[in-house]
Amino acid sequence: MIDYRDTFDPNSEEWEALNHIKADWLEEKKPSTKENIIYFDETSMVDIPEGFSTIESLPKIPFKIGRRSILEYNPEQRHPIPYCIVRHKKRYFFILRESGSGEIRLIGKKGLLGGHVAEEDVIALSLNKSILNGLKRELQEEAGITAEIVQNIHVKGLIKSNEGVDSDHLGVIYEIVLDTDEIKAEEEGALTGIWIHERELPEHYDSFESWSKIVYDHLLKKAE
Repeated sequence: MIDYRDTFDPNSEEWEALNHIKADWLEEKKPSTKENIIYFDETSMVDIPEGFSTIESLPKIPFKIGRRSILEYNPEQRHPIPYCIVRHKKRYFFILRESGSGEIRLIGKKGLLGGHVAEEDVIALSLNKSILNGLKRELQEEAGITAEIVQNIHVKGLIKSNEGVDSDHLGVIYEIVLDTDEIKAEEEGALTGIWIHERELPEHYDSFESWSKIVYDHLLKKAE
């Protein structure tokens, strides 16, 4: 369906109609895509380089709100995904996706916490606060992490890839430091949480998700 849709101009009525059919199909197969999320027009991101880039603050990018199922597999738009390094002393928290995970392509892979920024997270005219709100919500939903156990949080980088499904997303990489390791993955049957010591990270590299590999290569490898 996607290939056939893309034989038409993205501004045409045919492309738009097929994109809505794709959206309805996605919502039936994956109900979470019914939510409204924030996104960027691809044309507003031309100054962000492909690959990983180190940042100390988020660039100013105008954002909009749209239906996730419409935005998925849409080359004209890209949605931010806060993706978080969770550290306690010299150990890092990863989630292992199990058979109950809705992300079929990632089952058996180890990744970091994070997810889409929903309409409920939005602070008008503030991309930074909106993405932080989304991240904090995801941290609590996925691992029970609350503000009380977070020592600090910093944005570290961006991941912009044009490969496969990654072309839908802009990874916004954060690092948080916790004052406890008493957290666990909250989605039983879908996610398992594991702590990995910095010296053991290389042993798990082959089982990391693609973004986790990028984060390791650029931000964690020095811990070897």
